[in-house]
Amino acid sequence: MLRFIALVLASVVLVPPSVARACSICGCGDPLVLAGDSMPVANTLRFALEYEYLTATARSDEEPDRTESLTQMTLRPVVVYSPFSRVNLVLQVPLVRKDWALSATPVEHAETAVPMGLGDLDLGVRVFLWDATSIQAQRRQNLALTAGTSFPTGADDRTTADGERIDQHAQLGTGAWGPYVGALYAFHQDPWNFFLSVTGRFRTTNSFGYRYGDAVLWSAQLRFRVVEPVALQVGVDGRYAGRDRSEGVLQENTGGLVVSAVPGFAWNVTGPIWLLAQVQIPFATHLFGQQTVGVTASASLQYVLN
Repeated sequence: MLRFIALVLASVVLVPPSVARACSICGCGDPLVLAGDSMPVANTLRFALEYEYLTATARSDEEPDRTESLTQMTLRPVVVYSPFSRVNLVLQVPLVRKDWALSATPVEHAETAVPMGLGDLDLGVRVFLWDATSIQAQRRQNLALTAGTSFPTGADDRTTADGERIDQHAQLGTGAWGPYVGALYAFHQDPWNFFLSVTGRFRTTNSFGYRYGDAVLWSAQLRFRVVEPVALQVGVDGRYAGRDRSEGVLQENTGGLVVSAVPGFAWNVTGPIWLLAQVQIPFATHLFGQQTVGVTASASLQYVLN
């Protein structure tokens, strides 16, 4: 019994961050992965500090003879609160730096910008509707529903030195609301853990007439506890997004399919402190127009307060 309880409590915090972006605003995987993968404990607080690094390029839709490149770094404080035994509330506060460049042409010089600051806040809820536990087999299964939205808190009016507004994907925020809904299934049987999630994310149109394409995100993760403080994971994250629209016109070099392999690990440093890291390595893509996405790396330090 004590071993089983310890396993369940450990699985609550053994949650690698999986919100890495396949483009500047479209995510692969589960947007609320830090909300927990098993039944939450009432009046529990979790704090995390996540760092994320990604790169992407795309042909400019406004100037097709030029290429835009983006390197994005995000420091994301996350707070997870469980007011009840079946509910997790999640607040994510992204602090973003974007190194953006527009390539030169024979008649135009290269343009660059480095926006830094607050991105779009995200507030979500995960409600666990079903739980099946076998103490004898040390097995537990959960089914949960997810809902939330990002808020248009990040600035989206950054311009170049010439006064021209830079590409929407290089802005700190989307300038729009980003509601999402989804479902999560979790299976635990010491030393194995399996998680499967699917989420639909939608976008509103911002004040500049730009609307990001709606997207479907999914994640499948398998984790194995190698020794008491360390677990390894392998998984597949993906997203399929429709093309963006600007003033109602489809943007040719946006949207598409990205599927990534996701190796990672979780290490219980001491007591309530966990170190988690993973990389998303694209191995199957069908991106619209001319785009590339690089490897996305993320790491987080988490603290659980009962």
